[in-house]
Amino acid sequence: MLGPLDDTLWHQIAEPFEHVGTSDPRFFDRYWFAVYDPAGEAAVQFTMGSYNNMNVIDGGVVMVRGGTQHNLRASRALRPRFEPEVGPMRVEPKVPLEELRVILAPGDHSIACDLVWRAELAPEIEKPHVERERGRVAQDYQRFNQVGVVNGWITVGDEGLEVDGWWGGSGPLLGSASGHGHS
Repeated sequence: MLGPLDDTLWHQIAEPFEHVGTSDPRFFDRYWFAVYDPAGEAAVQFTMGSYNNMNVIDGGVVMVRGGTQHNLRASRALRPRFEPEVGPMRVEPKVPLEELRVILAPGDHSIACDLVWRAELAPEIEKPHVERERGRVAQDYQRFNQVGVVNGWITVGDEGLEVDGWWGGSGPLLGSASGHGHS
């Protein structure tokens, strides 16, 4: 069963937060947000992952505007600060499973945003994804997906965009994965 702590980065196994325990160094917990301008003029993808057994938190933002893609990546040691924040990126769960704030602070990069995502639908939890290769677990993850509406602002270069009622998808992902590029 999903609960308020399922909206955090501190899961311990590839199941909802009520379950704990794995020593797999590949274990991760990840936020994923996609935000789309209804007019098709801009799109943003924002990810942040916690890798507890490797002591790493990282993140990335991709913004597409006017046919140009802008990227930002950040990484840091997870401990001792268990916060969903890395470099200029931050996620603030306001109301678990209902409202999140996603921030990319301005700095020495061409993009920034301060967005509030609000759920329009209840979250849908997927069946667990388990893949084995030659008898070994290669993938073991589970995610939930949720549709919402996004408001706030985006800056791309010198251009400021008002985000008012844009479509947003959210999909925290929890699990262990080999280096096959799944997320």
